[in-house]
Amino acid sequence: MFFLGIAFSYFARKSGNKFRSRIIYLAAILGIISGFVIFGIRMNNPKGTNLLLLAFNRKLIIFIAGTAIISSALALLNLIRAFVSKRNNNFLSEIFYYTQLFVAVILVVSSLMYLIPPVIQFTREFVYFGEAGISTNAMLRALGFAIGIFVCLLLLLSSYKVHASLETEIQKITFLFLSTGAFALEFLAASISALQRLKLIPLTDNIFKIMIWRGENPNAFLYLQLALGVLMFVFVIITHIKPKGIFANKALLRKEKARLRDCRRWSWSLCVFGAIVVFIVVVVHYYDTKPPAEIQPESYEISENIISIPLSQVSDGHLHKFSYVTPNNFDVRFLIVKKPAGTAYGVGLDACEICGIAGYYERGNEEVVCRRCDVVMNKNTIGFKGGCNPIPFDYEVKNAKIYIDVKNLIEHERRFK
Repeated sequence: MFFLGIAFSYFARKSGNKFRSRIIYLAAILGIISGFVIFGIRMNNPKGTNLLLLAFNRKLIIFIAGTAIISSALALLNLIRAFVSKRNNNFLSEIFYYTQLFVAVILVVSSLMYLIPPVIQFTREFVYFGEAGISTNAMLRALGFAIGIFVCLLLLLSSYKVHASLETEIQKITFLFLSTGAFALEFLAASISALQRLKLIPLTDNIFKIMIWRGENPNAFLYLQLALGVLMFVFVIITHIKPKGIFANKALLRKEKARLRDCRRWSWSLCVFGAIVVFIVVVVHYYDTKPPAEIQPESYEISENIISIPLSQVSDGHLHKFSYVTPNNFDVRFLIVKKPAGTAYGVGLDACEICGIAGYYERGNEEVVCRRCDVVMNKNTIGFKGGCNPIPFDYEVKNAKIYIDVKNLIEHERRFK
């Protein structure tokens, strides 16, 4: 969005013709529509399209990287032209403008075509498996999605306004070049993985290191763009402190002061929205993805290889975890939860056939959730085979206690290797 705001500012404002100034906006609309089309094809999933779409996405990444490199190179040449040219050569300036505009249109369309589908995909994750279609959690996820889109649009608007407040062509081209260059670096790093997976380049040590670095630093280029935003913010604040020159009357002076004040305010807004983005991708993301606190195993009695657990210990409806270390030194974890309907209890391993020994945790006061796939368990189905349910084993309920023969746990010890 930061890059797109600068592109809108440079290409729309430089052209005096209304139709020509709207070309870059039309490119963005076309890119968004193309992204929706690709998402629709993926969801309908005609036979044989999955592999085709996967290959198409990888080729699209390579295409975007190449286009971004060309666009940043053109911006650099235009910047050199602006520095070297002793006089304003309108003809040469127009050639650079239209060449850059043509490449920028291709870049905007292709990048939005690639980025829009995964954004829309989030709308399919508002309701988790086992939840009601309309619930507090689903509404909160939808609200979070809406806030994310809103912050992106505010960042776009702020970068547009701040870039538009730059006073000389050299300043405008410089920040266009820097932002396009950062965009090119981002997709160049992504294209290396795409090229390797398409078997177009070999998997050397250096290629592997780049792929690992990109996986470990997914937000590096986001921070680079935001750093450019801070640089632009500082530059505008410094150069828009007080009016310059002589004014014919006080009205013109007041008008200029108001313009400078608006420029400074938009610069501060760019800084604030950039800080919000950092807060979201660092702090909010950390709390959203951090592993939930581990439920500590509770104590129980064991006699003659029979574990006994009083029903009163596990009858509160919450998830209770226990652990038994086998003679072969395997730590076999198992769960007990009282089912909401009736007086039955759900008993099973802290593992499932699908996600292995990732285990489960309790979210809120009601939900039992798989740590790996985030699927919410229906408590009434715990103790039955299938899906992501805890793997059941034999047990017995009598005399207000649950009895478990340790041989039934040893039988599953290899799962906890």
